[in-house]
Amino acid sequence: MGKEVLDRPRRRVLRMGAATIIAVPAAALIVAPLMAAERISEDDPQAKALHYRHDAADVDHESYEEGQNCANCGLFTDPEAEEWGPCEAFGGKHVAAEGWCNAWVPRA
Repeated sequence: MGKEVLDRPRRRVLRMGAATIIAVPAAALIVAPLMAAERISEDDPQAKALHYRHDAADVDHESYEEGQNCANCGLFTDPEAEEWGPCEAFGGKHVAAEGWCNAWVPRA
């Protein structure tokens, strides 16, 4: 009887440990996409530094060339996105597919 009573708390600790090992990576898979879905603002300091605009038609920058936009940039990590998608230049924050910034690079 004594050994059985002592094994119960140990089993409980082992179950909790196993649940934690499973829950932490699962939480990261759920939370990370939600955090990355934040849309960049044109007023964001990094957006200003890179001359980002939500609409490439509004761009007045010497580096801009007709036809360039976020959707055809190599830093736009979801080429299937139609309106907004994640951008490596902005730490995964979403940019407008029709937007532009001077970090634009051709898609390979």
